[in-house]
Amino acid sequence: PGAGPGARPGAMASPQQLDAYLAGNSYLGSALGVTLEDYKQCKALGAGGIDANALPHLARWHSHVSVLLEKYPKVDYRGAAIPAGKAPSLGGGAAAAPQAAAKDAAPKKEAAPKKEAAPKK
Repeated sequence: PGAGPGARPGAMASPQQLDAYLAGNSYLGSALGVTLEDYKQCKALGAGGIDANALPHLARWHSHVSVLLEKYPKVDYRGAAIPAGKAPSLGGGAAAAPQAAAKDAAPKKEAAPKKEAAPKK
C-alpha cells in the first residue's frame, strides 16, 4: 500500500523522492533517530555526487548520516544498538509529498464552543 506504480518492495527510491521526504523528516527509518535503514540508503547513494542546490534536504541528511555511520556503525553514543528501522513509504514519489504537505498546512477549524444553557427564571 502507498507504493507507486511499478514500485518494488525494497527498491531504491529516487534522490528526488528522498529529498521530498526529508523536507519534513530527519531520518528515513524512524522519526526518533538514525537506523540501519538510513545507513543502507546512505551507502547506496555513495560518497559525494549529491547536488546540495538541487537536493538540499538529501544533502543535509547524507552528510549527517555519513558522520553517524562512521562514528557509530553498530551502537549509538549511549551504547544502544542502532535499530533496523523501516523504509519510508514514499507513495507516488515527489509529486505526492507537496500534496501531503499542503494538506497538513491547511488551518484546522476549531470546534465552536458549546453555549451554556441560559439559567431558568
